[in-house]
Amino acid sequence: MDEDLEFRDMVLKKMEESGSLLGVKANLRALLYDIIENEHSATGDVNDESDLSSSTFEKDSENQLDGKSLAFELMLDTLNSLNLQYTKKILLAETGYRSANLSREQLMRQFGIDVQQPTAFSFDQPALMTLINKVRDEIGENSSELGIVSGSKQLSATATEDIQISAQNDAIDG
Repeated sequence: MDEDLEFRDMVLKKMEESGSLLGVKANLRALLYDIIENEHSATGDVNDESDLSSSTFEKDSENQLDGKSLAFELMLDTLNSLNLQYTKKILLAETGYRSANLSREQLMRQFGIDVQQPTAFSFDQPALMTLINKVRDEIGENSSELGIVSGSKQLSATATEDIQISAQNDAIDG
């Protein structure tokens, strides 16, 4: 009996060291969710059709998804790019969300990003990273317009004077 426990502990330790244990656990969770979901469906529960309204989406780029659906699609795209299929399966099972199966290009069009511009879009990274880079670029452009020094994040002398004058006016008014 002790040999079995030692063997089990050794296998678990080796799997943890190699990183394969996380994948096995994720796969097991996904299979358990499938089993539970199948049992739940077999008991005769009727699926709620209102659940489908937010997730059904024709692959027409003219239709805009709501914010919640866009967030889910960004997460699913990121999980796909990281090859976390079991995690994706569990997310879909737990939330009841049904993916619109948008391509990355369709997802980017939802955010108004032109996929034809090579600087705006990259097939090598998830859509979420493209959006993060876009926001950072916009912040960088705006901060230079406001006179913020990029390295030290200090306001320029004129911007500092404007803030001081505004604060003095607020003190006089208050």
